[in-house]
Amino acid sequence: MDKGDFLGTAQVAGGTYIGYQGLKHGLPRALGVRIEYHTTSNRNAKLIKDTGNVLDPRLGGRNGWGQKITSNRCINNSRNYVHITGFHKDSKLFTYPRFKKLKVFEPFVRTIGRKTQSFMYQIVGNGNFDKVVRVRRSSDSFFKKAKILLREFINVKLNNKTKCFCIPGIDSYFNKEFITDLDDPLALKSSKPLKVYNNRFSAMIGGFKKFGLKGIKENKCRALTGAGLLITSGIAGYKLINKGIKNISV
Repeated sequence: MDKGDFLGTAQVAGGTYIGYQGLKHGLPRALGVRIEYHTTSNRNAKLIKDTGNVLDPRLGGRNGWGQKITSNRCINNSRNYVHITGFHKDSKLFTYPRFKKLKVFEPFVRTIGRKTQSFMYQIVGNGNFDKVVRVRRSSDSFFKKAKILLREFINVKLNNKTKCFCIPGIDSYFNKEFITDLDDPLALKSSKPLKVYNNRFSAMIGGFKKFGLKGIKENKCRALTGAGLLITSGIAGYKLINKGIKNISV
């Protein structure tokens, strides 16, 4: 394989990946479907799948993250609840007057919060939580802390022992059926059994079947963001793939 073929193959792969990511994250939003996450250990994930992909609130506080971080308060407050990522409408963040004026940024704020929460659950699930806490509380320099945390981030991604389930809905559904988790400002909890999906695409289909296009009317910013992601990733992916094909053909 010469240089042109190698570069072209990389460009085709990169363009395909960009298009896939745009479809994965843009299409649910464009349809008005909001997707939250529930991250658990691989062992618990198998049990959840065996019971029809349903989270059982009766198991809340048992064999979960509260026990892993040895917090009795978290364990007690988790009993008879299922937990997922997400901000409630009554979250302090969304009551700030300044934020209300910048509502266009809400989809990005929710995404950052969702990703942060899921990653922290992965850290706990992979047994790295205590180490991360020690690093944050240490007197080491910022760069040394960043280096250690980056190493932990790579380790979590390469040796992940957790499973992330997806929960579809629209804003009114999450605001009505869930309450804010007082132990975790980036999480929601519910006392009702909860259907979960193995990936974003199946969650999107499930959410669309249940809620239709109601989510678009409730949150136009999310829908417009999704449409923007679809268009920009589609154009960028197409151009990169086209360049790759030309380089391979030369």
